Amino acid sequence: MKSARKRFRKSARGNVLPLVLGVLLVLSILAMSMLRMPGTLRRTVAIIANETQEMYLAESAVISKLESGPSENSSGLPAVEENVLGPWTEWRTRWRKNGRTVKFQFILGNSYGHFATSEWTRCGVLLERNLQERIWQADRLRKLSGNRRFFQLDSSIAGRGASSALHVSDGDLTLDLGGADTFSSSFGDVSEGLSGTTSGHPTVGSFMAYVEGDVKIRGNVHFDTLRIYATGTVKLQGNVSAAFAEIFGFAGVEVTGNVSLAGVLLSKQSVEISERAQLQFPSVAIAVGYRGNRFALREKSVFEGLAIAPSGIFERDSSTVLLDSSKALLPFCMDSRKVVFKRRRL
Repeated sequence: MKSARKRFRKSARGNVLPLVLGVLLVLSILAMSMLRMPGTLRRTVAIIANETQEMYLAESAVISKLESGPSENSSGLPAVEENVLGPWTEWRTRWRKNGRTVKFQFILGNSYGHFATSEWTRCGVLLERNLQERIWQADRLRKLSGNRRFFQLDSSIAGRGASSALHVSDGDLTLDLGGADTFSSSFGDVSEGLSGTTSGHPTVGSFMAYVEGDVKIRGNVHFDTLRIYATGTVKLQGNVSAAFAEIFGFAGVEVTGNVSLAGVLLSKQSVEISERAQLQFPSVAIAVGYRGNRFALREKSVFEGLAIAPSGIFERDSSTVLLDSSKALLPFCMDSRKVVFKRRRL
């Protein structure tokens, strides 16, 4: 009995020794890591503190401008540059720091309010003219005549840069981008005309078109920026998406199918969204200008923004989702309080 106890004690001591050595090894590694951590941690904290201070300075300049209106910024704050970006207002701050330029972008809409039809008409005309001028002033605006239909986006259409613009006179424009070979090999390196893919969609950086007729875009494609001005009807169908879109169709705008985008839809007559299409926040749809103007939201579609047909017809079925108008943002051309809804470091 005694010899068995001795053997057990020796075995226990033998099992404890590797455990103690293992614990000592782990503690040694941990101690070495802790000795090296403060330097890295200090650098990380310094970077975060510096970026936070820069954001605080930019936000202070924006808050000062919001409170004081168009007057100059308070002393010590960076200047705020103001531009129009589609239906929204863009503010930018920039200043020099340690030999580099610090830049921030703020996007603003206007708070919801009730306005007369005449004010919406004025705003719609202003948005239409801004879109028209932006397309006309685009670099390398390519002019075409007659009906045009394209099954591929090659270098002859989209150019060699991330931005492309077309003017189609006396005819309609159709982009039928449903095939697997949507983008022709004539592009060469994908970086020459495209910015990559998004969720399986071939991606175009920027596409603009001024068309004296109808426009139809369908298929499988993502646009970072899409701007269309048409004297007829504009139709978007299929798996078309856009991070930001400005679309004007004099006779009407129709968005159907798996289309997903955010931006502004304008028409003198009608705007229709159907078949599960999605307009993401913050979007604006305005049908104003002629008698019988109409907005329609149907068939499980979603609209996250302001949809309005002043003094006209508003149609919506129970299967759809529409953001409460009081939570929507208005375009820059409506006279109400500005609201920041997006910010980023440039």
